[in-house]
Amino acid sequence: MNAAAAPSSMPDYRARPHLHEPRLVTSAAHRGSGALDRIATLVSAFVGSMWTFVGVTTFIVVWLFVGNIVGFDKTPWPLLLTIINLPQLSVMISLQVSANIAQKTSDSRAVADHETLIALSEMNKRQLELLSSLSKRDDSGPGAAT
Repeated sequence: MNAAAAPSSMPDYRARPHLHEPRLVTSAAHRGSGALDRIATLVSAFVGSMWTFVGVTTFIVVWLFVGNIVGFDKTPWPLLLTIINLPQLSVMISLQVSANIAQKTSDSRAVADHETLIALSEMNKRQLELLSSLSKRDDSGPGAAT
């Protein structure tokens, strides 16, 4: 991150890499605190779990067989299709909200990693300069081998 692109509140890690403190970036820091944000997080956690997938799949398979055998929903299962399609729009929106939170978190992690790499790179350059100057001083000193 160059100095022009860095926010003014953030120190320039190229000039002072020793001031850099690596940051832990988690998705909890990017979730909203409103009621709708908490609901979206809960729905995403529920819908995105493997147990929900297993439960819905089991329900559908049982419905397909029992609906035909008992006769309350014959092939092509119009009642089942209606019941399954009802919540899909709200679930899709909730999953998009979850994806947006994940993207914000990923972007913040990338920025934090980039800042750390800049600081490490600058420290590395300074160490190499120091080693180079020490090496030159040893080579040109009074006790240098001829």
